[in-house]
Amino acid sequence: MPNKVKPNYRGAILQVAVPSPLRRVFDYLPLADQKALPGMRVKVSFGRQKLVGIVVDIADSSALDKNKLKPILAVLDSEPVLNESVFQLLIWAANYYQHPLGEVFAAALPAKLRAGSPLKKSIQIWSRKEPIAGAIKFPRKQAVRQKALLDFISSKKEVTAERCRLAGFSTQLLKQLSEKDLIESSLISENNAPTFEALPKAVEFNINLNNEQAKAVKTISKQLNNYSCFLLDGVTGSGKTEVYMRVMQQQLSKGLQCLVLVPEIGLTPQTISRFEERFDCPVVGLHSGLNETERLSAWTQAREGSAGIVIGTRSAIFTPLAKPGLIIVDEEHDSSFKQQDGFRYSARDLAVIRAREEQLCIVLGTATPSLESLHNARNGKFTHLKLSQRTGIEQPAAMEIVDISNTTLQEGFSEQLLYRIDKHIKHKNQVLVYINRRGFAPILNCQSCGWICECENCVAQFTVHANPASIRCHHCGSTAALPKYCPNCKSRDLSTIGVGTQRIESYLKKQFPHTPVIRIDRDSTRRKNSLADMLRQVQAGDPCILLGTQMLAKGHHFPNITLVAVLDADAGLFSADFRGQEHMGQTIVQVAGRAGRAERAGEVLIQTRHASHETLQSLTSGSFAEFSELQLKEREKALMPPFAHLCLLRAEAKEMKSALALLDRIADSCDRFCKHNLLEIEKLGPIPAPMEKRAGKYRVQLLLKSAKRGSLQALLSQLCIELEGIKYPRSLRFSIDVDPQDLI
Repeated sequence: MPNKVKPNYRGAILQVAVPSPLRRVFDYLPLADQKALPGMRVKVSFGRQKLVGIVVDIADSSALDKNKLKPILAVLDSEPVLNESVFQLLIWAANYYQHPLGEVFAAALPAKLRAGSPLKKSIQIWSRKEPIAGAIKFPRKQAVRQKALLDFISSKKEVTAERCRLAGFSTQLLKQLSEKDLIESSLISENNAPTFEALPKAVEFNINLNNEQAKAVKTISKQLNNYSCFLLDGVTGSGKTEVYMRVMQQQLSKGLQCLVLVPEIGLTPQTISRFEERFDCPVVGLHSGLNETERLSAWTQAREGSAGIVIGTRSAIFTPLAKPGLIIVDEEHDSSFKQQDGFRYSARDLAVIRAREEQLCIVLGTATPSLESLHNARNGKFTHLKLSQRTGIEQPAAMEIVDISNTTLQEGFSEQLLYRIDKHIKHKNQVLVYINRRGFAPILNCQSCGWICECENCVAQFTVHANPASIRCHHCGSTAALPKYCPNCKSRDLSTIGVGTQRIESYLKKQFPHTPVIRIDRDSTRRKNSLADMLRQVQAGDPCILLGTQMLAKGHHFPNITLVAVLDADAGLFSADFRGQEHMGQTIVQVAGRAGRAERAGEVLIQTRHASHETLQSLTSGSFAEFSELQLKEREKALMPPFAHLCLLRAEAKEMKSALALLDRIADSCDRFCKHNLLEIEKLGPIPAPMEKRAGKYRVQLLLKSAKRGSLQALLSQLCIELEGIKYPRSLRFSIDVDPQDLI
């Protein structure tokens, strides 16, 4: 941990973290005329490169002779870009997740700051011009969007281009209004932007809380000035967001900022809109959909305190706040909060650590709590708050299992399910069809010789896509033209097996020609604003069939959906991942919660070939709490998380032999260290990963398990020291994943 910096540091040594795979800091000499403090960026010469690093500490001496040290090239900041709390959080995260500190700092900064751009900059603000006498006319039908944007700017008084984009308006519309002389722009300094004003304490709410909501708000409010972690466990439609906003109101009225984490980029715009409607304070978003200029602008507004509410995906946990007051993690169970490559951190877990260190209140909200959070609540680390009633709705949607083990399906649909869809559409309702498989079909094969079209780079089949006609690997991203004949027997008798969202979309359009079919998956939402446009179409309320993948299971409110159909519930029952059933249960409950969220009753149909399976029965005939209890008992028997701690060591290489050799050597080191220090750590492997080859690399893994987190960390710290001295080919990639979410 960095030491307190002395005011006079003549002759001192700067310890700098640079973005490199080496797990240590590097010593540099300071410049005589530029003072550098911990948390400030400096430009340094590193080998043949010039890199931007972060000063971590200032030391009196170095292990190297002073005449062998290089001076830094420049100090890029006049003050630390990271405040003390975030600075310390990143150092803790680098140690816990066993990742190079320089790369951890780089992951926490916007790209422009990583590249050396100045922190201080100006932003463009748009406002409505004073109208000339006479009403403004928008005669053309195409100008409807222009008028809508003008009304939006008028209501907000001053907006950035980024905020307009989040509201669904393009920069082209801004240009058109500017050319009509209806709006004007001005430049203000982000760093000189005023801190948002504290909101009024006395506020009238149009929504009355039920007893459970009121109790939750009261319980959280008592701990708002101290660290306390609450698990807000509320069924879908129980009003968790209203609880968030009541608590946020209290902190915003003190002039304190609120940080809200959401799992998916698709949820960010709708969450921003909802909070902007409720709170009269600046709201900014931080997610991968922003360009680098927009991201730096939002990050700086949060850092300087001009934004009252900061909403973002997992990396937003590293955002500095001038006056932090509250952290909320919505859908805390979602695996999207765990980074799966590079710096493999859990944003949910780091949010709890950050709240503890900054003495903040934190709320983890979900309808399907992770087993880890439930375990923490049982042990008294979290306070468990339950919302069992759906607001404004007497009964949750009825869940029903449809046994298709002896049924002939039509493109994935049973006759019973098709009848129900038709019935709901005729009653002017909306229907949601869920299948977590995009593309047209998962398998292309030859009817003559049995050949299956597989990706040469992965141990996986190519997925057939219809528009454009192609085959794609959803693991490595490789694509190719759709084969016209079998490469083995030259037969042209090729057919597809299974169904994906594209094939289902085509079938539903034929079955229900007068009903719009709206497909939402990663392929259909690539175009900018496409997701927002489709969601607006659903929100309009007209009868339609909404078809999609997991993107639809997270936090969306569709009041007119009365039927949810889960086409294939069996995928998670027999997963190679021990979390497979937990994730399957969470997904089914989440997607089922989209039905019957208003005054119309809802129902959920789940198609399965294993209707008697204990897991499915516990989901449909009981509650999610009962399902979780069953899962926890199984985990405890198997001594798996949350009753043990895991670390996954993985090596990837073009040849299996070299990856296996590295992990064999590491496994031997584990044995020696554990024996010498009397540590009880279980090893599984080295063995090939369940997905043995991916993106042209063979994958071997070693799983470490311990009942004590401290023992596992002691071993990993020692292994990282040894890894620094091991020479292995550059083509071989090695990773350490602490608390892994993906074992495939």
